[in-house]
Amino acid sequence: MADGDKPLHERRIWEFQVVRDVVVIVALVGVLLLGARLSFITAPLLVGIGLAYLFEPVIAFLCRRVPRMTRARAVVSLAAAAVLLGGGLLALVVPPLVRQVSSLAKNHDTYLASARAWVTAPERPAWLRDRVADIDPVLAGLGFARAKAAVEERRRQHEDTTPAAAPVALDEVRVRELVREELARQPSEPAGGSDLASRAVAAVKAVAAGFATVVGGIFTVILFVVLTAITAVACMLRWPELLEFGRSLIPLRARDRLLPLIGRMDATVSSFIRGRITVAAIVGCVYAIGWTIVGVPYGLVLGLAVGACSIVPYLAAIGLPAAWILLALSLIAHPEEGGWYIATAADGTHAITWWMVLVLPWLVNFVAQSLEDYVLNPLIQGKATELHPVIIMLAVLAGGSLAGLYGMLLAVPVAACAKILLTAEIMPRLRRWSGSETA
Repeated sequence: MADGDKPLHERRIWEFQVVRDVVVIVALVGVLLLGARLSFITAPLLVGIGLAYLFEPVIAFLCRRVPRMTRARAVVSLAAAAVLLGGGLLALVVPPLVRQVSSLAKNHDTYLASARAWVTAPERPAWLRDRVADIDPVLAGLGFARAKAAVEERRRQHEDTTPAAAPVALDEVRVRELVREELARQPSEPAGGSDLASRAVAAVKAVAAGFATVVGGIFTVILFVVLTAITAVACMLRWPELLEFGRSLIPLRARDRLLPLIGRMDATVSSFIRGRITVAAIVGCVYAIGWTIVGVPYGLVLGLAVGACSIVPYLAAIGLPAAWILLALSLIAHPEEGGWYIATAADGTHAITWWMVLVLPWLVNFVAQSLEDYVLNPLIQGKATELHPVIIMLAVLAGGSLAGLYGMLLAVPVAACAKILLTAEIMPRLRRWSGSETA
């Protein structure tokens, strides 16, 4: 007799569908929370499983099309190609990337100082000169040293110009209590200690802490890469067995209903992940090459960063303002190196051609966006994602806020599956329950 045919007084508690659904939901939430707490392990495992999922069509194609190609040989060939291609790209991209990042970190204060001098020049409008003071606290909050110094200088000037408060009578007993409390909090000087020895100990501790931080960071990166590689290779080798194991967990009476639903989820998630990463890689190369050609400083760093951001729709929009700002700061700081952006007057002075500063980076952005919207997305992604770009962006931001990298990795698949589950299962049940739809 089916569970639904039994009288209520004869049912066990686990025979109620609502109870089973609640238990499954609680178990899933518990697994997600545990994974978030163990993100240093689960993040590389998720990345490895994601890589196996991404490259499964390639492995299946090789096994199907190449004679005598087994799954193990296909995995080894794919791994070798990935290592060779990745090593070549690293050797080609990393050196200029490191140089540009180091140069940006070294020269950012110079750029800001030059921009401040340009904005506060007497020939600039008064409203523009007054806005400099409003920008300094924002830059100071971001950690820029010159902006911090400017804020502190204005604070000291304000304190110097503020009239001193009227003197108040001192309570001698209270002063003595405060002095005793402060002396009690001071650490006692070790026997035979000296100021020089304490400074040496502090320096050694600082060096040791910095060394431990560097070694710890390197170890973390190596551990992440090793765990990811091992997980990816293991999953690639056993992918059919993993699929069969997952299929065996579905009850026989529910397979006809759940397997099409899972297939739809798979098509949606794979379309987004595989397609979006491919599109982002191509668009990032277009940005990097185009902005480097038109003379945007640090165009390689900026282009690759914008390409990575374009995985989340609409997030790549930060690239064009960043290109304008970097180009303007570079021209203000070093006008002699401006090239076609600088016009030289008869008296030898330099003038920035602002319309070119606005137009040339915008042309690169226009070409990249047009290529993405009208060529790459229709060809690679199509319309199978079933997720609005705004939902994708909000899901990634929410996942990152809740669980960091672990949450960002799971955000889009969870959102896609939740949308399909909502439209295919939950909403029809709600309609039937409300009477707006017949069973």
